[in-house]
Amino acid sequence: MPTSFDPRKSAPLDPVYLSLVYESLIRRMPSGEIKPGLATEWQFSDDNKVLTLKLRQGVKFHNGEELNAEAVKKSLEAYKKSGALVTTLAVLDKVEVVAPDEVKLTFAHPSGYMVNVLAGEAGIVVAPGALDAPDLPTKPVGTGPFELTSLQQGKITFKKFEGHWNAAATTIAGVEMPVFNDEPTRLRAVKSGQADGSTITPNQLKEAEAAGMTVIQAPNTTLNAILLNTSVPALAKPEFRKALLYAIDRESISKNLYAGTCSPSVQPFQKGFWANVPQLNDVSSYYDPEKAKKLMAEAGLKDGVDLTFEVGPNTSYQVLAQALQAQLAKVGIRVSIKVLEFQQMVTARRNGQFTATVSLLQAGRPDPSQFVQDFYIKGGAYNPGGFSLAGIGDLLTEARASEESTARAEPMHEIVTKVLEAGPPVIPVCGVTYMAAFRKGVTGLEPSVVGDYDFATVKMSK
Repeated sequence: MPTSFDPRKSAPLDPVYLSLVYESLIRRMPSGEIKPGLATEWQFSDDNKVLTLKLRQGVKFHNGEELNAEAVKKSLEAYKKSGALVTTLAVLDKVEVVAPDEVKLTFAHPSGYMVNVLAGEAGIVVAPGALDAPDLPTKPVGTGPFELTSLQQGKITFKKFEGHWNAAATTIAGVEMPVFNDEPTRLRAVKSGQADGSTITPNQLKEAEAAGMTVIQAPNTTLNAILLNTSVPALAKPEFRKALLYAIDRESISKNLYAGTCSPSVQPFQKGFWANVPQLNDVSSYYDPEKAKKLMAEAGLKDGVDLTFEVGPNTSYQVLAQALQAQLAKVGIRVSIKVLEFQQMVTARRNGQFTATVSLLQAGRPDPSQFVQDFYIKGGAYNPGGFSLAGIGDLLTEARASEESTARAEPMHEIVTKVLEAGPPVIPVCGVTYMAAFRKGVTGLEPSVVGDYDFATVKMSK
């Protein structure tokens, strides 16, 4: 179920819902390419500290309000004030209305990366009249191609927004999303005709194809990983974090749990993505149980240690946690698994009330530098233990200055390498391949690199 339709309270996996009812200032295509969104054009100053955006005219919110520069200013300033986007927009110093259809953003540092950020949740514009409404988490008012019509436990329903500025491009009447925690149940729903499509696991690929479904798949910027709370005494020890790194047989997990489609990795960014460090793609040297035992001894834990893994309700993550539990036991790490409801999991990670979580993490949304900010910088949204390394902050500033990924790659690679050498607070397992299966006659939904979904492109026939 969605955590919240208020962008200030939404969780990292909520964009699948938010994208139906909201639009961002800048649009990111499923391929990752940047295109005009609610802003039709934008221009950075020479020093990349001032960004001026020209807004699309004739856009209306679901409640009839008109999109203008004042609406953009109100949303951005609200996001800066409180909620999940505070750290994302911390570099934004000032928002100015230049004209009814033009807004100027001033940043504390050169911030070319903000083009990517404004293509995510921080770029969403909420109707001014609804922004401070107490029911915004369940009654969103955006400019998106669909309106929320029903939010029940286990099912969310949307209808086409006829007043959308590009309504003619949306050919389906609406979207209904039933929610299942169990992956086999999802696929059965498509096979039986109860649903038109579903995400699937790699082990369901053959079953879906045998049933005559259309399967789409592509790499993206998510990873299966263990997030550590470094305020826990054992996890505060760099040697123990390194021991965890070397105790995992990633090749075995990829082969046995994901049919070889989850790319073994010790870094958050997958091959082919600009932030990926090519020298770290060969992970064979990172499975070394004897080295893991030596590192534990160096950490003063030669007799072993007890560790709790918090995991969400989805079957696939529980299975992954069990596989990791068996592997870690071989080096003296005794893991107990605690299953949380999805909302409990979100809250625990946000509040730092966990030991170690096994889950899916989004490393590329809204920009790979945000992963660094959230997980590797003291005060980050998902860094309750205050993990930090000297020099990382300066490298992050450098990695964010330019719009061009070629200029940003070197400092990002240095950050990833330094964190790995220091014992990372996030232990990557493998890079996920997105997979979904649809009944025949459903087309148009493209796999998204960074978790941007566009259901307005879906076409359906009998």
